[in-house]
Amino acid sequence: MLFLLGVAWVLVVSCRALLRGRRSGRGPVVTWQLFQLIGSVAAIGSGTGITVVGGWVALVLALLVGGLLMTPSVVAVTSATGSED
Repeated sequence: MLFLLGVAWVLVVSCRALLRGRRSGRGPVVTWQLFQLIGSVAAIGSGTGITVVGGWVALVLALLVGGLLMTPSVVAVTSATGSED
């Protein structure tokens, strides 16, 4: 339980950093999306009803969030190389 609370705390802090335009939040969030991706593939491969549906939902969300974190606009906002216009 303490481990899961620690993971949740890291994700909350990372999301707050991303919302403030800091690049330090990208790493933990991308790592979490990779874990979600692996877990969703395992759930899809389990072959049982609701677990497969949940796996597909988690897979789509993980790919969506991971892809959005890599868009040029997000990278520009959360990095020092973004242009100041």
